Amino acid sequence: MADKTVPSAAQISASQFNACLARYRPCVQAISASKRAAANKDGNQKTLVELDDYRYGHAVDTFGSDASTTPMTLDEVKLLVEWKLRHGTFRPTLMKLVSSNAPATVEDTVSKAVKAYREHKDVSSAVNILTQLKGIGPATASLLLAVNFPDSVIFFADEAFYWLCGKGAKCPIKYNVKEYLALNEQAQILANRLGVRAVDVERVAYVLMRDGQATGEAPGTSKDGAEAKEDTVQKVPPKRKLSDDKPDVKAPTRRSKRNRPALPYVTMAITARGSRRPTKKKMQPLFPDPIELPLRFATLKERLVSGREETITASWDRLLCEMEKQVEHISSLGSQVIPEIDFDCIDSTEHAETFHSELKRYGVGIIRGVVPLETAAEWEDGVCDYLCENASVRTTTSAPPSSELHEVYWSPAQVKARAHPNVLAAQRFAMSVWTVSRDPEALVNTHRPVTYADRLRVWDYETPGSEAEMPLSARIDGGSVERWEPDGSAPVYKEILRGDWESYDPIDSSVRARVTSDLYHAAESCSIFRAFQGLLAFNGTPAGFVKVCPMVGLATAYILLRPLFTGSGVEEEWKLSQPQDSVLHGALPGYAQDVRPSLHPHLRLDRTLVDVPELGPGDYVIWHPDLIHSVGRKACPERHGSRDTQGRNQPSRQATVRPPSNPSITMYLPACPLTQTNALYLARQRRSFLLGHPGPDFFVAHMRSSAGAGAGSVPSIGESDFHNRPGVQDVSEAGGEDGLRAMGLFPLDEERERETRTAQLANGILFPDL
Repeated sequence: MADKTVPSAAQISASQFNACLARYRPCVQAISASKRAAANKDGNQKTLVELDDYRYGHAVDTFGSDASTTPMTLDEVKLLVEWKLRHGTFRPTLMKLVSSNAPATVEDTVSKAVKAYREHKDVSSAVNILTQLKGIGPATASLLLAVNFPDSVIFFADEAFYWLCGKGAKCPIKYNVKEYLALNEQAQILANRLGVRAVDVERVAYVLMRDGQATGEAPGTSKDGAEAKEDTVQKVPPKRKLSDDKPDVKAPTRRSKRNRPALPYVTMAITARGSRRPTKKKMQPLFPDPIELPLRFATLKERLVSGREETITASWDRLLCEMEKQVEHISSLGSQVIPEIDFDCIDSTEHAETFHSELKRYGVGIIRGVVPLETAAEWEDGVCDYLCENASVRTTTSAPPSSELHEVYWSPAQVKARAHPNVLAAQRFAMSVWTVSRDPEALVNTHRPVTYADRLRVWDYETPGSEAEMPLSARIDGGSVERWEPDGSAPVYKEILRGDWESYDPIDSSVRARVTSDLYHAAESCSIFRAFQGLLAFNGTPAGFVKVCPMVGLATAYILLRPLFTGSGVEEEWKLSQPQDSVLHGALPGYAQDVRPSLHPHLRLDRTLVDVPELGPGDYVIWHPDLIHSVGRKACPERHGSRDTQGRNQPSRQATVRPPSNPSITMYLPACPLTQTNALYLARQRRSFLLGHPGPDFFVAHMRSSAGAGAGSVPSIGESDFHNRPGVQDVSEAGGEDGLRAMGLFPLDEERERETRTAQLANGILFPDL
């Protein structure tokens, strides 16, 4: 078999160039024939050959002469985009975005760009004009210019970039203007040296990088079969392997989602004390029966009830009565209880007040369209490229395996999302419902979100398993036994524990911001104050990807009081336990609070654990830190009928569920206010970001896992050696000064902050030398 070689762009001869150009048509015909089987069966879809004839034939003849004054219409742009998607990387959302442009706007914008290049020969300015259109990035903009100026402008194709800028090898591409200018410059150098056109350079690059796939020939072989001279060729580097027993994975490109290799999975599960567990299935304890804790917890419970037996019993009776009403309310409405608002409406007083009222009542809400569709699609592609390129990413799998939790914290998409102005605005809007009624002097600034770097979750629709195979269960984040311990978060729930749950305010942050919710330093336990946990969707997620029990105040009171009482079922009489035992149902030191029907029957999870509606790209779902929830399990069919938002905020942008062939990608994105505790964490996390290490809450688990990676291995820490890991400049470009401040990378302007004392405190922690 001939050795696959690629002639160097700097040394390729005219004869070699012409021989490759002559092979372009057969190469496209072979690729078109191979793709024809995947085309739609009704025959309406154009073949690659037909689209290619339009792109290099009719389109160039119509627009590619200096004398041409024919305006390019939206339909013609769409035809070129269709060629681009078939000729290279398929992106299912691109055509929809391009089609959403107004026809008159397309004609006017393309005409302005063509005029700008014709008059000044400034390809950068022309590209910037074209990228004002929806769905038109630098690559598509270059295509429109290349059709109009085939002699001097090259299309930003992957193959051209690999050959001219990557020395004949596949390499990461960011698809920005800077890269395109470098590509166009190299194309002009080659075109001037050989006296050829830019459009021919583009086609030769396609042959050199693709022809081996279509014909089996070595791309460096001339038409008569003679091998190119050794000193004029560059060897294509071998494909990198993940391991000796795994298939090759190509270096990342903007690949078709339909043809992406499976994302690399490596399971990691570590306990707080360092012992390894065989799988993630035991990370969250599945307790069919109550578990006895150390005797000190029995003593703690006795102290809680001593002298208040009648008060607490009466409180329990009132709670069960009110919960019964709420169970009926939630069960009758199902997912409709979850409020929604369009991001564009958050500044509307009427819409905001309605949303905030229901967010406080139910503890969960959806902000639709926080991130534009095209931005979400770009981030989705970036995540897949980052994961495939950096194959050492660790993952944990839910049980049964319906979603993967990727232990990635600093991918470009995550960093950009956390700094994005819309995300920060949505977080400020959501956190504005929190109060400091207990202590008005508390140092809590909900107008200044701070970043908490968490992980990615990928939902695989095709993973085996069903809802029937999983026991009904959920969890509450933020520790478990700490809720009853005076040194933990018990002060937050003082009213509940003294028998006055009606006075408990779930959205008062004055005490919550000061307590310790992680007394046992559990691996991956959150040590900061999150006003809301959240998920941002990069693409569509199905209904039920997140399930919630939307009665945050009552459910919290029930979780706390339930261990003090004894009973066998919902219909039975429950009595205060005498004496108290050490059981805290579903709670173990170092774990999240487990919630299940056998331990918490009055919650009626079969009726109150409702599906969060489907999310579209750029949608943001948030929930209270004490809310009972479940993430990443198989969604069951809608139990409560169709969604009817009559009388509620109705988002104008409908969520779009992704087709089953594509995994759903979301990132954990909590909303965290500026407090002393959070500023201290941010200082430590800032160092993690700069080094590429996992955040402080995740570092110990990562190092324990790395220690067990194998004898003689010296793994890098986190993402420190990952390719394309972003830095400070990327944060600045994504979010400006506010994005930098959220990451602790830029000091607060104390004179302009609403909470001056909090700003001074944070600056003293983060920038002590100022």
